[in-house]
Amino acid sequence: MALDDLTDVAFFMHLVDAGSVTATGKRLGASPAAVSRRLSRLETRLGIALVIRNTRHFHLSDAGQLYYDGGKKIVEESERLEAEVIQSDQLLQGSLSIGAPLELGRNKLAPFIADFHEKHQGLQLTLAVASEGSYDFADYLDIIIRLGLPEATGTIVTKIASTVRVLCASPEYIIKNGEPRTPDELHQHTCLCLRRYKTMEVINQWVLENKEHSHVITVTPSLSSTNAEIIHDWALSGKGIAYKLLCDAHENLQNGSLVRILPAYQGEAVSLYAVLPSRSHIKKSVRLLLGELKKYIKNSMFFD
Repeated sequence: MALDDLTDVAFFMHLVDAGSVTATGKRLGASPAAVSRRLSRLETRLGIALVIRNTRHFHLSDAGQLYYDGGKKIVEESERLEAEVIQSDQLLQGSLSIGAPLELGRNKLAPFIADFHEKHQGLQLTLAVASEGSYDFADYLDIIIRLGLPEATGTIVTKIASTVRVLCASPEYIIKNGEPRTPDELHQHTCLCLRRYKTMEVINQWVLENKEHSHVITVTPSLSSTNAEIIHDWALSGKGIAYKLLCDAHENLQNGSLVRILPAYQGEAVSLYAVLPSRSHIKKSVRLLLGELKKYIKNSMFFD
């Protein structure tokens, strides 16, 4: 480092540690005269002698010793601070708030968030779950995981994965009520429907497709709720047929507590998105969480 680039404190540390004006000059690539002039300017500014000179070496005055000891603490603290700054770019710190739909957040994302925290314990993580569409960035969320594209503009949207909706019911319901063999026979059955949280609009147009046909069946809900978990529980307890996301229902379909209805048909495709506020700087923790979330979802849930 050049002599002129050093602060007075850093210069004095170099001078004392080198032990002489000449040695300091060699260390800093400056002439002994330049080092002497720098020392003289420092002493003039402070109004006190810091070193007691002789022809070859020097000794610290009491004031010089005080300046050195205090300067050493300053340098050590500065080095510690710089190390922390560098480390903070390598280790995640601070807070991170994630919003998600209630059922997906509770059953699928909560285990992921807990595992993510185990690997990044410097982060303070918050998972906010609510009915779809009932939260926004005014709620101070760093990222929202949602099903379907957001209606609001001015945000950064990243597609994470896709799934489909399927019809399902419990074995008890099928034993008691029979099983529809065609999409039109759904009109004869008890259907469980979601409602939109804010408008109470019922989601009762069920899309069913196979390689040959496409149907849009408008069902009359016998039971409806704004909460997907309630619909899920009603289906498990034999209350009716639900139009569920395959990622939410696949464990129950695998263990037999739910049965796929009209398995030759699949419902509408639904994509999972990450929505970020539109800003130039995205937290490093958000970028890392998104990368790990994509791997987690594809490895552990029924998404494409």
